[in-house]
Formats: sequence, structure tokens, C-alpha cells
Amino acid sequence: MQAVKVTHSLLNLILKIPGIKVNRNDFFQRTFANEDSERLLDEGPLRYFGRAELDRRAALLIKNATWRSSTISFATGMPGGLAIAATLPADTTQFYAVALRLAQELGYLYGREELWDASTEKGRETLLLYLGAMLGVSGTGAMLRVLSSKLSTRVLECIPQKALEQTLYYPLIKKVAAFFGKKISKRTFARGVSKAVPILGGVASGGLTYATMKTMARRLQKELALGLNDTPATLERDLNQLKRLIPPT
Repeated sequence: MQAVKVTHSLLNLILKIPGIKVNRNDFFQRTFANEDSERLLDEGPLRYFGRAELDRRAALLIKNATWRSSTISFATGMPGGLAIAATLPADTTQFYAVALRLAQELGYLYGREELWDASTEKGRETLLLYLGAMLGVSGTGAMLRVLSSKLSTRVLECIPQKALEQTLYYPLIKKVAAFFGKKISKRTFARGVSKAVPILGGVASGGLTYATMKTMARRLQKELALGLNDTPATLERDLNQLKRLIPPT
């Protein structure tokens, strides 16, 4: 329970940073300014770019974000100022802020819908699943694919919506939260409270490395790419994986 609280506290903190929530339309128009953005939004990235080019674009996103993870400077307006910087190590907060922003961008690139049109809670839970996939938590990739499957009627035939939420979705969210919270707690207490350096304009320390961000991003990319092959067989595979991980109560 404590790990879950730590996770949600950190996630709420990060989501208050200006620019962390990524709007899907803005992302495509900003990142692909030289493309036909109207057709890109209408057709979707896979049809517009093709699979090989889509993967290349994803690799470029990851490359850029991994460099930013060590030099990130956020916009002004960070709520809490020094008090927030003293709550958790600044480099930890910065690292996960970059990771979660990249996760949203990869999600949109691989065809996921806008996160923030619905409730903030739903967007936050999706971010936890993205983060779980980045951290290698078993089942998070399968859950992402099940929830976004175009074969949703088949999902509901296999598992009623209420049962899906109670036996699969929410337990897995809790599992990701506990996994994430444990990592943050260990890192926080091992290093102690960081010196009060504002997150604004801060530079991530060498402890959170280029290689770490790259590895995490590639894990998520792999899980998202698997979702491009949305068939009854792949849906059944993902459902079976989830059923093995989280038995019905």
C-alpha cells in the first residue's frame, strides 16, 4: 500500500509539470511538421508511414528523448518550487518525466488514442501501464493490447467488462504501482533527500543513464508494435497471459 501511495504521489507531481501531458494532435503537428498532418491524423501513422518507416521514426523519438534525459530543462511554472525538489531527488523526477512524455509519444505513434480527452484518472492509469511495460512488469504489454484491441467485442465475449476490470485491469495497475513505488522508494532512501536544487533547468545526474532510458523505451516500443498485429489469435494469446498472471477472485 505504501508503494502505491508513493507511486501516485510521484505521478501526480510529474503530471503537474507544464508540458508533460501530450496532446495527440499537437504531437503529430509538432513532430511531423513537414508531413501532411491532416492525412496523417486521418489515416493513422501505420498506414501513412508504413511499418518500416514507423519503426524508424520511433527509434528517432527514443534517441532524442534519451539525450534530453540528461539535459532536460522544463518550462517555468513548476508548482511547489524548492519544496518539490526536496521531496524526491530532482534527477529521479526529471528522468521519469521524460520517460512518461516519451511513452505517450510512442503510444500515439503506434496508433493509440488521445489520453487526455477522457478523465485524468484514465490517462494516469494508462501511463502506469506504459511505465510498467518500460520497467518490464509482466502482463502490462498484454493489458495495453487488450484494452486497445479493435476486437473489443471479442474481449467482452471472453470476459465481461466488470470482471475484466476487477480481475485483470485494476490488480495489474496495483502491481505496476507497487513495482514502480518500490523502485522509487529504494532510490530515494538510498540517496537520501536530494539537495534543494530546483527541477527547473536541472541536469540529470549520471546515476540515471542514457542506456537506462533507451532500454526502457525499447521495451515499450516492442509491446506497442506487437499491438499492430491485432487478430483473434493475438488477442487470445494476450488474454491467456493475463489470466495466468492474475487468476479471477
